[in-house]
Amino acid sequence: MLRPKYRQRWIICIVLLFLIAILPQTVAGQGNTVTVPDVTGMSVPQAAAILNRAGLRLGAEDNLGWTPDSGLPQDSISGQSPPAGERVETGATVDVQVLRSNNVVLIYDDNDLTLVNQSGDRIRLEGIVLRAIDGTQEAFFTATRWNRRLDPGDCAQVWSVSRREPKRIDECTESIFWTSTTNPAAHFWTGAHNATQFSITQNGVERGICPVANPGRCELFLETRGRNNSTPFVYFAYTPDQLIVRNISDDQWMLLNNVQIINNAPSVAGSTFEFGDPDVFGNPDTIGRINQLAPGQCLLYTNGGPNTGTPPQPCDLVARLDLDPSVNFWAQEFGVDSTTDNQPHTCPAATPDKLTVCIMPR
Repeated sequence: MLRPKYRQRWIICIVLLFLIAILPQTVAGQGNTVTVPDVTGMSVPQAAAILNRAGLRLGAEDNLGWTPDSGLPQDSISGQSPPAGERVETGATVDVQVLRSNNVVLIYDDNDLTLVNQSGDRIRLEGIVLRAIDGTQEAFFTATRWNRRLDPGDCAQVWSVSRREPKRIDECTESIFWTSTTNPAAHFWTGAHNATQFSITQNGVERGICPVANPGRCELFLETRGRNNSTPFVYFAYTPDQLIVRNISDDQWMLLNNVQIINNAPSVAGSTFEFGDPDVFGNPDTIGRINQLAPGQCLLYTNGGPNTGTPPQPCDLVARLDLDPSVNFWAQEFGVDSTTDNQPHTCPAATPDKLTVCIMPR
């Protein structure tokens, strides 16, 4: 939880509007064709890095139940579309089939929906959003309205009508975290406003699409604590003129959602901003994902000076942001508010003629 003096996100937003020149790396060369690489046997983050490097985007992830006879490790890619070797236009998406079994079930009717954790492991609810994907009005629900996590056998339940207690169902063997809301903007599963389907995303990745039904049942896969393919840290490397956020792992994502910088620059001291938010970069049309870096990828921030052409370490650049020197956050020590331990951490100021590396909990 951010400390009160850091809850000043609006300050940095104003500064960004007036003082930042945005120079993102955008999709180039559309109309050209490239050869689709073979990503069979790779983890999804590894595949994303290879595809992005070729000028292609990672598309949908389709789950295929893993067994010891699958011939490939669990959580690896067993198929892709378009297939390897095919020529496609730059910027095209490649869908992948991943060897992993469903571990969550949604049970619902027109009044209530229950999410059951059948994984045998803890599921963190940060970054999970349930959303109607058609209909005439938007409706969505963020899973942290239930709790921060679900342990094995726990359930999360939401009602579209007033309720004094949760509904008991056989699949819920442990705690039930529940809420009710009469706000139709949260009724993603009820079919309101002619919606016929809803989706479940986790950290920006679509995990499943379920039909609106009364009653309905839908199974899908969510990442768990023991099968988490993201780094537990954020990596910064910087000189006085520029800073990169870099994914140094070989096979994991670096997730940047909700991780905030505490900027101690005198003009905005104590303000915060989500440094991996695509909005900060102006939502450019990039091949990679700004808030979800694949192995080897980076974001570049500069002070707009002349010595900012090359990142301070080799990396696959996803987006660049040139800051006005008055809001250059690494010119002095800066804070990082972690989403994993809810504690503020501090990185040192840049040192002249030296490279500084700071690794903090994500």
